[in-house]
Amino acid sequence: MTLKEFTRYASLHGANLDRWPVKITLAAQDLLDRSQEARDVLADAALTDELLDQAAVPHVSAKREQRVFDRIATRIAEQAIPESVPWFVAKSPIRIAPTAGFLAMMGFLGFLSYTHGLLPMPSSTPSHDMSGVMIVSYLGEIR
Repeated sequence: MTLKEFTRYASLHGANLDRWPVKITLAAQDLLDRSQEARDVLADAALTDELLDQAAVPHVSAKREQRVFDRIATRIAEQAIPESVPWFVAKSPIRIAPTAGFLAMMGFLGFLSYTHGLLPMPSSTPSHDMSGVMIVSYLGEIR
């Protein structure tokens, strides 16, 4: 155990090694036997424990406590919930920014598809090209 770890445990658990985690107490006792600095840290923790034990809990009367609770309840009751919320304050069911971004991207992709010829557009004049027509006779011949 290092002195830094020992100091951390002393500040967390105090000077009484019985309150420390069981796995740590043997290493802490070993460090206490070897190091004067560790003993000084433990003495400081004992002083802090003693000061905390002497501290008194302030007494608050039940009447004063009830007044505080009543004031809190009054403040909560004063905050009225409006009957209706204006449309520009309420959260919309559709978030505008992602929807607008999606539509803009779809328009851009459509434009790119059209300009690069990925999606051929039908011409205004009908084509009488027969290149894609397959003629099958009654006898099963393909022409």
